[in-house]
Amino acid sequence: MKVIGKIAAFVGCIVGVAAVFYLVLQLVLPQKQELDPVKKVTAKVERATTKKAKPTLTLTALGDSLTFGVGDTTDKGGYVGLIKTKLEQKQALTVTTHNYGKTGDRSDQIKQRVLDSKQLQSDLKKADVITMTVGGNDLMKVLQQNFNSLAENKLSNAMPKAKTEYAANLQSLLATVRQYNKTAPIFLISVYNPFYVYFPTLTQMQQYTDEWNEVAKDTIKNESKIYFVDVNKRLSEGQYYGRSKATLQKNATTDLNDVADSKLEQLLSDDKEKNDYLSDEDHFHPNDKGYRYITSRLYQVMLKHKSTWLEGEK
Repeated sequence: MKVIGKIAAFVGCIVGVAAVFYLVLQLVLPQKQELDPVKKVTAKVERATTKKAKPTLTLTALGDSLTFGVGDTTDKGGYVGLIKTKLEQKQALTVTTHNYGKTGDRSDQIKQRVLDSKQLQSDLKKADVITMTVGGNDLMKVLQQNFNSLAENKLSNAMPKAKTEYAANLQSLLATVRQYNKTAPIFLISVYNPFYVYFPTLTQMQQYTDEWNEVAKDTIKNESKIYFVDVNKRLSEGQYYGRSKATLQKNATTDLNDVADSKLEQLLSDDKEKNDYLSDEDHFHPNDKGYRYITSRLYQVMLKHKSTWLEGEK
């Protein structure tokens, strides 16, 4: 019994000493930390200086009204403002954008603006990424000049020459841009058919929209770091994308020849656009939903070629 008592006393003594030692540590250590504020400040500074700043990216957007952002109710530059936000949120970047979109410009006019503007040239030189919308106004010019042929689905006579001219103009525009920046990736956004939902039986309109995009693809296929962003089908067909034409034709005007000028004007001045991706204001440009779609497609293509614009990516 004496042995057990001694063991118990020994254990109790150890526990007591440990408890006292723990209390002393709790009392002494905070005092030492408070007495050495310089070390605390130094540690904070060291942590701050080792924290890396966000990588930066400069995006220069060149093109027509789709780059300018016509139809964007937020007035933030359509897809240009949206891609800036997406890149900053998804890629943790600090993004600077320069928007050189101009409503109504054709490919030759965009090229001339590049040649005439020193500021545009400077922003092209500084760009890590270049985006472009071009070709829609070139196609519209051909359609306007040959409207009677379009209504009769007989546009085939005018299109071969028009496509050849567009290919030459687009090639010249891209070569001009490359004079000021030979390395930044260029993302070229497709054209689309804003009249498809109204006149789905006007097959030549969609046919030549598709062929116009093929001209662009053929023009860039052998070019270094130029990538095609296809938004044609979704923006043309809107909420009817992937559905049968029969479903669309129930709510569409089937024959342009049957539409009197006054009726056509009424159709295109309706305050409710039939295509959910296009603007109610002009039935031509994307609305906010349309610009979000363009941005999502642009971002997808950019991610496929991330190594061309984000340092350190392979």
